[in-house]
Amino acid sequence: MLVTTPLKYAAWYYLPGYATRQLLSLFHAVYARVLRRQPPAPGTPAYVFHYRMTYLFFAVVYLLYNLYDAAATMEPNYYEILGLAPTADDGMLKTAFRQFARKYHPDRVGAQGEALFMEVRDAYDALKSPVKRFAYERFGPDALRWTQCTTVREYVRHGLLQASGFYIVSLCGLVFFSFVSPSSPVSYWRYIMLAFTAVYELLFLLNPSPSPPSAVTPVLFAEPGAATHTNLFSLLWPHRVSYQHVRFLHTLWVLGCFALSNVAPAVFPSPSPAVQEKWILTETEQLAKLAGAIALESNAQLSTLFHPVHGPRTGTPATEGTFPYLGALPNEGRPADEVVALLATEMEHLLLESQMRADGGPLRSAVEGAVERRKREGARDVGRSSSLKAFATQGAWRRQDQNGSADAGVGVGVGAGASAGAMGTPVRVRKERLLGYVRGRSRSLG
Repeated sequence: MLVTTPLKYAAWYYLPGYATRQLLSLFHAVYARVLRRQPPAPGTPAYVFHYRMTYLFFAVVYLLYNLYDAAATMEPNYYEILGLAPTADDGMLKTAFRQFARKYHPDRVGAQGEALFMEVRDAYDALKSPVKRFAYERFGPDALRWTQCTTVREYVRHGLLQASGFYIVSLCGLVFFSFVSPSSPVSYWRYIMLAFTAVYELLFLLNPSPSPPSAVTPVLFAEPGAATHTNLFSLLWPHRVSYQHVRFLHTLWVLGCFALSNVAPAVFPSPSPAVQEKWILTETEQLAKLAGAIALESNAQLSTLFHPVHGPRTGTPATEGTFPYLGALPNEGRPADEVVALLATEMEHLLLESQMRADGGPLRSAVEGAVERRKREGARDVGRSSSLKAFATQGAWRRQDQNGSADAGVGVGVGAGASAGAMGTPVRVRKERLLGYVRGRSRSLG
């Protein structure tokens, strides 16, 4: 067993390729004789396809053979030796051992059966203890030699520590192979398979014991005698216990790693450099098209936002040409400099005002006071302008009635506008002074 098992694993590196070539030659001979067609020449796509399918077929057959061999050569548990099911109670266990002793006692079979009889007798003595029986079903015959353990908690702790050694060694092996072959396409799947193996092992260990109920109070386990969870391994081998399923699970993971490492490169080979270059060029062209479309959409959105800003304040006309969805983007998609300058100034004022309001203190009070004062002055300016306009209109109508001329009304209107502008000049000067003070104060405060 120690010699054949490594040979079976090592055979994965040479046997599938050799067997595939032989099977493919036989298949092509039958192919030409039955179908009356010339087999595909080596190197053609049809030949490559036949080779991949033949390789995959043999790899699956060889994997199934290894799994069958691992299941068939599994050492029987003590229940199987005694001819009992794991659900047997103490009375059935005693009766089965007596029958075994009458049949295989060294006085009957000779000295060659003494080792087996002593092992089964020691196992029977151990299985009479509910705690040891509990540990044996999960951790195997080695658990019966853990003399330092006396309770279920101690057996569980020691058993999990023993089980972690397999995963530590396996993880170190995976890391080593990842450094040796970093470009392997199956490295990721090896880690996934190891994680699933660990999860299923915990499920087997946490599964309720098939043995009858006892006075044992389990820790992290269901009460013995509770309904066990049906799984595929229990359906295939109903007389086996958890530790045997765990061992087969370890073998399944090792075989799966060998199978993946050899099947994946043959069935899914890496593309040639020419194919990789073509794929890179295609993806680059797609990215360039997407980038161009995103840039065009972004310019259109910006132009849509800048469209309402066109007008007398910026000296730029707001026409259909400035709206992006009614024609080509003006100025190569860039907004007018006047629009950008106006927006920058307004944003600067907005940021300064928000910062001053957020800072608090006397500066915030000064800003709020200036804003309120500007609102009141604006309201007075509006009322004064309305009064002047009404007075000018009345005077114009009187002079028109008297002189029959409309020029006086125009002159009064112009004079009223000039006086209103003159009244607004001090307000504008105060605002500019305030902004200058705020900018200097912001620079000093960082």
